Amino acid sequence: MSDQHRRTLHWSLNLVVFATMTSQLSCDATSESKLPSALGKAGLEVEQDESTAEVLSNDRSKISLPRQDTVQPAISVDVTASRELAEQALADGRIDAAYDHARVAFRHGADDPLVIFVMARVLGERHRFEEAIAMLDSVAIRDPQARLPTLGQTAQWMVLKGDWKQAENRYKAILDEVPDIAMVHEEIARLYLRQGRRHDASSHIRQLCQSGTVKEHWMLELLSISDDPFPMVGSEEDEPIGVLGTAQDLVANDSREEAIKTLINSPGEPSDPERSLLGRLLALEEDQNGLAQWSKEVVLSGEANADAWFAIATLHQMRGEHEKAVACYCKAILRDATDDIGYQRLSQSLQQLAVEDAAKRASERAELIRQTKSLGDQIRRSTGRKYELVVELVELLEQLHRHDESLAWNTIAVANSGRPKNEVQQTILKINEQRLSWLESKSFQADPTFVLCGLDPDDLRNVPD
Repeated sequence: MSDQHRRTLHWSLNLVVFATMTSQLSCDATSESKLPSALGKAGLEVEQDESTAEVLSNDRSKISLPRQDTVQPAISVDVTASRELAEQALADGRIDAAYDHARVAFRHGADDPLVIFVMARVLGERHRFEEAIAMLDSVAIRDPQARLPTLGQTAQWMVLKGDWKQAENRYKAILDEVPDIAMVHEEIARLYLRQGRRHDASSHIRQLCQSGTVKEHWMLELLSISDDPFPMVGSEEDEPIGVLGTAQDLVANDSREEAIKTLINSPGEPSDPERSLLGRLLALEEDQNGLAQWSKEVVLSGEANADAWFAIATLHQMRGEHEKAVACYCKAILRDATDDIGYQRLSQSLQQLAVEDAAKRASERAELIRQTKSLGDQIRRSTGRKYELVVELVELLEQLHRHDESLAWNTIAVANSGRPKNEVQQTILKINEQRLSWLESKSFQADPTFVLCGLDPDDLRNVPD
């Protein structure tokens, strides 16, 4: 089963739970109280509000849904049997057969939520995404308890049909109300990575890490956010999308010059992340003229990401403005402490200012980070046992005070240790207890002074950008 089918199944199960509950409620019209919901137990029971209703309605095309026949045939049709045949055909990958059975069920049971959901799934499999989305949206507007799983399923369809902004809005609508749903953090992180929005993706991946969702491919992404991302691999659903995504993929495949051309020649007004990445790439190429021209078109603010601050820091450094360079490198590093090149260049400007101790610490920090990336690459490429590599990585992450990542990788190390299963389970349980202790009593956020190798962040506020 592919990852996409697993995710679709997850949302479908939530929808079926809702539909079953709705059917039960309809059979007891005299009951005024709300019955306990399996969705509520999963943290998914929330009241519909005006803002989410807009998410459901504003981005939906006005299209015709499959209709019941206006004249009912005389024959008796078992709607449940037709629906179950459609579900089985879907499970077997027989999409045409599923469509035939779903149409029969829908023709005679168009008000049955289970039938509606199955029909929508069939339409989704046939790439009739707008119709599928409209069907589920119509149910969610009537029945608020179906809204969140509906937002998740329809967001996936929107990604498939290329409506990335509306997909993002729907994922965000879920997280606004239920912030801890791991699957939604995974989905929006995957979308951001495909779009090349690595800084946006990292916050969701870190949320997964801190909540105990430990998957190697997510943890690898956190090792290198700004510089030298690992190449995207996998199925069509993981391919880069958009100008920024294409440029980031070129960078990951050692084609920096092509990435620069892609960003410069992109049609339309570039987005802030596109401008920021272009600045970083020009800085890495040490193109002072290009950077100078780039800086005229960029307005830095508190919302600027690490790439933009790295680029302007490099321009100051090239001009011999080392005090300004230090301030800007620090702002970049505070936004992304995985940037070994940022640390190395910070060290160079600190040396020029004769701040020897901090310069030495920054150079040492750069080397530690390079080692984590090297180990990550070895782990990514490894086809055998990874235990020793991961243990070494855990030790480095501890030195870097990246305790959330360290605990997550420690879980991966234990899983790859070859120990007896019961011992592995007990050890992982202890690691989870450590993680929960951190969440309750401490912050996983590293101290800014440590991140800046002993420099005081407050001292940077008086330095012009």
